Amino acid sequence: MRWTCENWDGGITVGGVKITNLRYADDTTLLAANESEMVALLDRMERISKEMGLSINRSKTKVMVVDRSGKLELTGALDLEIVDNFNYLGSNITNNGSCEKEVRRRIGMAKSAMTQLGKIWRDRNISVKTKTKLVRTLVFSIFSYGAETWSLKSADRRRIDAFEMWCWRKMLRIPWTAFRTNVSILQELKISSRLSSECLR
Repeated sequence: MRWTCENWDGGITVGGVKITNLRYADDTTLLAANESEMVALLDRMERISKEMGLSINRSKTKVMVVDRSGKLELTGALDLEIVDNFNYLGSNITNNGSCEKEVRRRIGMAKSAMTQLGKIWRDRNISVKTKTKLVRTLVFSIFSYGAETWSLKSADRRRIDAFEMWCWRKMLRIPWTAFRTNVSILQELKISSRLSSECLR
């Protein structure tokens, strides 16, 4: 990959720095300013890979166009599947920068973990303080993986706050029929920093 991008003029500029690719283990993301540049970069990568006895798996290769104007049209020269979102290193990336799908996906994963720990929440021999630490360690960590890259909208924050309260109520085994305000629960648990705020750090 290093040889593919060496002396390559293309790419995009982020914070004054030219970036042509992002790599982690065997996952590679190529970045180009337009379709013709991407075609040239992909051709170059294929040629250099062949020289080394490697090949690009085109069935696993996707193209995502990020265009604020919404007017960019592709000619089809890339001959690859075009997607509006994809999973990269465990996170869902969208072409409009929205994190809604990723937030929903992470909430689903964390809720599943919370439910699997039901035996712990029912155990009266485990203190509330310990249970609170377990929620933060075993559940919230699943949810917040990669959260530092999210750009949250107010609707996302409300969704995260609702998920957090669902966890605290489940941990305390408060039935849905019981009238308890969120404020009273947060006060009981001495929680001052909300999960949605922690995602923005």
